[in-house]
Amino acid sequence: MLKKILLVGVVVVVVGSLALFVWARSVFSQDAVRTTIAAKLSDALGQPVTIGGIGASIYPTVAVDLDKLSIGPNNNITVAALRIATDFRALLSRRIEHGSMRLSGAHIQLPLPAFKTPSESRAPAPANPTPTAAPVEIVSIDEIVLSDVEIVSNGRTLRGDIEVVPDGKGLIVKKVSLTADKATVNVSGRITDLSGPAGELAIKAGVLDINQLLAFLSDFSKDAAGTPPSSSAPPARSATAPTNAVGAAGLNMALTVDADRATIGTLSLDKLSARAKVTPTGMTLDPASFGVFGGRYEGTLALTLASVPEFHLKAKVSAVDVAAASAFAGSPGVITGKLAGDLDIAGRGLDPKSVQQTAHGTVRMDIANGVIKNLGLLQSVVAATSMRSDASSQPAGSRDEPFTHLGGTMTIAHGDGSTQNLQLEAKDLRVSLTGIVRLDGSTLDLKGQAQLSEAATQQAGKDLVRYTADQGRVTLPIKIDGSADNPKVHVDTADMAKRAIKNRSVEETHKAIEKGLNTFFKKK
Repeated sequence: MLKKILLVGVVVVVVGSLALFVWARSVFSQDAVRTTIAAKLSDALGQPVTIGGIGASIYPTVAVDLDKLSIGPNNNITVAALRIATDFRALLSRRIEHGSMRLSGAHIQLPLPAFKTPSESRAPAPANPTPTAAPVEIVSIDEIVLSDVEIVSNGRTLRGDIEVVPDGKGLIVKKVSLTADKATVNVSGRITDLSGPAGELAIKAGVLDINQLLAFLSDFSKDAAGTPPSSSAPPARSATAPTNAVGAAGLNMALTVDADRATIGTLSLDKLSARAKVTPTGMTLDPASFGVFGGRYEGTLALTLASVPEFHLKAKVSAVDVAAASAFAGSPGVITGKLAGDLDIAGRGLDPKSVQQTAHGTVRMDIANGVIKNLGLLQSVVAATSMRSDASSQPAGSRDEPFTHLGGTMTIAHGDGSTQNLQLEAKDLRVSLTGIVRLDGSTLDLKGQAQLSEAATQQAGKDLVRYTADQGRVTLPIKIDGSADNPKVHVDTADMAKRAIKNRSVEETHKAIEKGLNTFFKKK
């Protein structure tokens, strides 16, 4: 008896399933349903929509199956397969309500055509609506899942999976996992207004290409504003994100960015952590923290969304490997040490050459415990004063200049760095310089004074100390020219001689006065 009951139950389930399948196909497989869905999507998006085929399935839920979906005049979005699942009770009323939309094999080409905003899509209802018997009505979609999606922007391709939940005018981004060049980026958060877009997202990545991110955001900015942002706009001049120029519906995204490694052009950054604001005019990271050349950057970084971005950085840097930084800038093997300082620089471009040519602003730098290669400054001073060679701690023949501190403030403009207070301190030498240095290291034009240390001064000849000393230390006028990789030091012996004559004259005058006074008082 039990077997008969079970058999009857199975038969009922099978027959019911077949009946449901036949009924679902009769409802959804009609060509009218395909054209209705295409028309509704086209009206909602403001772009032509075509659907190649339509079918129905009942497992694991009742669903409409669409294939060869295309959106846009140039097939900007294509979808290999689209499944819209719905609740069975809603289906009885030929409604898709609280449905689930799953797309596979989607291809999205940016920039996208101009879609309708949600307010534009909701046209006012006619005063006396005429009832229509639509084959099926799409009431609401609660979940959208894209698998094997491909997004192409300016020749760059991102592939991955997307899972979002419609939420008013926007989306709750439950999961976005995109891969490009073997680097994976994960995104979550909320887009409050798709017409901007506007919202807040968290981006986590193993490796993040800032150039690609800027290009990607630039394409969305073109869509949001209707026209691309001007590449001739002045660079951002403050740490505050630029004002949203296109109103509440414009691009206005807040991003939390964390990446193990990031790249800007050819520059590599480690452990990037930042809060970013993105508007149609640019992206501002404030605060931003990352490792660079073995040291740390703490501050802000603003970039415009142009094909050649303009930048403005304002930050403190610490423990930067000067040898690595100078090699990146195109002058390898010229200086070593650890740099700390304050930067306030704006310019255009992200490669070293463009940065050097367009950068303007100020830099306060302090480099500790380094070596300037091939400078030979102390040797030149020793030679000019005929000081004994054992007064120098340098090995014979070495022209490398070790120092304990090199620092000053530089004003950057037109490819030059000008300074009025460059100071170098070493064991036997203290140097004060003013002048100009080409940022690419091709030209040096510095003038100033070199002072021997007290210990070195004591080893100098008495006459030299008497006639060239300033505050008890031998002081010599010097000039440094040439280039960073081949510097030339010149000691102004003529000026030294003039000072010697002046000091000698002062000394003789004092002696004469003293002698006269002694004679006068003796007579008294």
